[in-house]
Amino acid sequence: MSKTNFIRSFSIGAIGLGALFFATNSYAQTQPEKNVQAHTCEDCSFNEAKRLVETKSYPPLRCEPTDGSQVVSISNQACYSTPVYAAVLNESSGVLWGFRISHSNQGMYPPLMQLQINTYNHPQFVQEAIRDGVDYTNSLIAHLERMANTISETFETSQEFYDWIDGRAQQTASAQLINAQKGNSGEFSCAEDSSEYNAVQAALGAEFRFKLRELINEQFAEWDGIPGESFDEVELTDLGLGIQVRGFYVFLTWDNKQTKKNLIFDFPFPDQLAVEGNGRPSRVTYTLDPSPGAHVDVSLNQSLTNIGNNYWKDLTDPAVGKSEVSPCVEVAFKEIFGADRVNKISTSTSSGGGYKPLTGTGGGGRDSQVCELHIYDYNDKPMMTLKVRC
Repeated sequence: MSKTNFIRSFSIGAIGLGALFFATNSYAQTQPEKNVQAHTCEDCSFNEAKRLVETKSYPPLRCEPTDGSQVVSISNQACYSTPVYAAVLNESSGVLWGFRISHSNQGMYPPLMQLQINTYNHPQFVQEAIRDGVDYTNSLIAHLERMANTISETFETSQEFYDWIDGRAQQTASAQLINAQKGNSGEFSCAEDSSEYNAVQAALGAEFRFKLRELINEQFAEWDGIPGESFDEVELTDLGLGIQVRGFYVFLTWDNKQTKKNLIFDFPFPDQLAVEGNGRPSRVTYTLDPSPGAHVDVSLNQSLTNIGNNYWKDLTDPAVGKSEVSPCVEVAFKEIFGADRVNKISTSTSSGGGYKPLTGTGGGGRDSQVCELHIYDYNDKPMMTLKVRC
């Protein structure tokens, strides 16, 4: 199978296989053995595999009233279930166990229906498809991890990544104003010297996000992880890998697989204008998520992204107290969203931590008046409120 043919069949599978797998209820009831739920374990025993399918592949009950009424109650219900066919692959030993999970006493009250888990021998081509699916998944995970590590490791030494950050190549009017207020614009610029500015631009700047997605998907397209010949069609979903083979539908769950990978951009030098005691390095984290259609979704991980000493998730949470940030953060937001979406309001209060004066500015005071910075997104919805030196 050529790579071109794989991509074509992948796209078809992304549209159709999910519907085939999840919407075959009537077909599954007549030939349930053709719908296989596959699981993996790192190193488990037969009994542990049996408990796994009992938890993950439990046959759902369908109950109906027996007295002709429209309401099902304890006294009038008859319940039924369709057997579920499952498999567990021990990745350490290579052993694959097949199971049939069903209920006895069909048509009875649920407590009288006993769960039965019996061994089952899946066709050889189904077993091969499961093994190939696990190999395919592991190859995908390894490729994403290599991509993330390579991009992260080369970030600090690659000028290309910094060129993606809006405003770095040419100082903006907002940045020039900040510099003028410091009295030494020739020695400081937000784009060159503010880690908090660069982190915000890397998190929200259109140029950075576009270039990053472009690079990641170009590298992902170079991956040669073509499924084995045992696949007719294959589909990636948020829950796992769907496989069609000879009229069988196998769904390989990713419960114990970390298919999403984090890509980290560190800005290691503390911001010269950060609030004293708040000048830790900034970090922007993106999560890479393989998706249907042979591409990778790239999204900002708010829980792992921090601007100085402030995590992004906290900055956007109205229930969390307002954080004080470098004045260059204001510059970054104005360049990204426009000055009309960044409103500064005086609070007549002073900075709690104070600012370190820049060398050569002659600034001796450590406390300055603080304003509230109200930031709105492109839809004019409130995004976050910060504190910044007026």
